[in-house]
Amino acid sequence: MSRFGPTVPYDATAVRDTWATLPPIVQDRIIAELGGKPSDIKMAGGGFSGAFAARVRTESGAELFVKAAGPDRPFSLHALRQEARVNPALPQGVPAPRLEFAADIDDWIVLGFEVLDGRAPTLPMSPRDLDLMLDAWAAAAAALTPAPQQLLDLGVTALPIHDHLRQFSLIAAGDIEPFPLPPALEGRIDELAQLDQHIEAALTADSVMHFDLRPDNMIVGADQAWICDWNWVQVHSTWFDTACLLVAAHGDGHDADALFWAHPTSAGVTPDQLDTGLASITGYYLGRSVEPPFPDVSPYMRAHQRWSGLAAADWLAQRRGWS
Repeated sequence: MSRFGPTVPYDATAVRDTWATLPPIVQDRIIAELGGKPSDIKMAGGGFSGAFAARVRTESGAELFVKAAGPDRPFSLHALRQEARVNPALPQGVPAPRLEFAADIDDWIVLGFEVLDGRAPTLPMSPRDLDLMLDAWAAAAAALTPAPQQLLDLGVTALPIHDHLRQFSLIAAGDIEPFPLPPALEGRIDELAQLDQHIEAALTADSVMHFDLRPDNMIVGADQAWICDWNWVQVHSTWFDTACLLVAAHGDGHDADALFWAHPTSAGVTPDQLDTGLASITGYYLGRSVEPPFPDVSPYMRAHQRWSGLAAADWLAQRRGWS
């Protein structure tokens, strides 16, 4: 139990399609890529989508980490198709699992990745795990700055910042209904709106960001970490991903502020920009957490968003001296 309620078991959040639910034509393609029928299938316990994701191994020892989604899961289908485009274009220096094959089959997408010798991070995070994840992101961010031409050629660009990151500005303008806030933020909508209205300018940069950097999108090994799920990349500031990752660290009791300013992605970032980012993250998570359950995703989704929003709010309140 943390200060913000029960922590989400990030290695056991998923409710997934199974091998038996995959269409035979999808199974056949996976078998062809492996060179034999599966003898061992270890489902991925982490993640929030319901798509198939598992380590699949044959009697001969051939193995792949396989993801698959069909038309009944449009969110996952779109995400995997985007990942199939982006992953091969990631530059050298980005620690990400290598894509071995991708196939569109009868309105399904199936991807096969190299199998990595690692595990899903869990809370509480050890300082060692957190350091490995921050190091992996530092290496990735360096390789993604300036924005690599091969990603720009795919159409990766700086899309307009979604209103989900300006929730407090929308509340202040009367455009959306308020949602519950922790005591330190109560009565501070105008101050929060003054922060999150600047998120577009704060994220302007010539770099490619992951835009979904959380512990559950990483794999930790003995001496390095890898970053997965490159579905939502855009041309924006890499420091925002650092803050997103450290929200979980703050909630877990680590000194997120010290870790942020020690990270290479914080170079040139101002304290007000970090506060703008934290206000946007807080509004996004708390605003989404009160919405109805999203179909076909993990039942832990809203709990994850609520916990993360409270952690981001607490980090922001400490920085601003709010109590």
